[in-house]
Amino acid sequence: MSKTSIIAEEGKQEIVITRIFDAPCDLVFRTYTNAATIPDWWGPRSMKTTVDRMELKKGGVWRYVQQESNGNVHAHNGVYHEVAAPERIVNTYEYEGFPGSVGLVTTTFEETPEGKTKLTEISLYPSVEVREGVLQSGMTEGAKELMDRLDDLLIKLQSK
Repeated sequence: MSKTSIIAEEGKQEIVITRIFDAPCDLVFRTYTNAATIPDWWGPRSMKTTVDRMELKKGGVWRYVQQESNGNVHAHNGVYHEVAAPERIVNTYEYEGFPGSVGLVTTTFEETPEGKTKLTEISLYPSVEVREGVLQSGMTEGAKELMDRLDDLLIKLQSK
């Protein structure tokens, strides 16, 4: 069972995802923002993720491409608006299969007194209808799997 919380209040334009990782904040941030580790955790296990671009700075562009075993391709992109290591990232997010439905994502990394990291991701969409479309696309299951994969990778990195 996933330890990821996903809240989407009725009538609101946002989705709030939280997860506590048993890892220090700087490691979670580095793993979350390292182009070399993105393919190991971003997206479902059933797809191969490739980092096409990742310019981790204000105004920098990111683009990840996922390929299914049947050859279907899914691309995601955005622009970084703020990168404050290791506390906060603000970026846009767009699934290229639904152009124009751009979300604004604020991700915070907060160290707990126990030395763990609370990751909170707030995605704000242009309308309730767009947000509902995102939820109906399978985003909830995908986000839980993504966070589980990130957790698995953090455990592996700490055991080295």
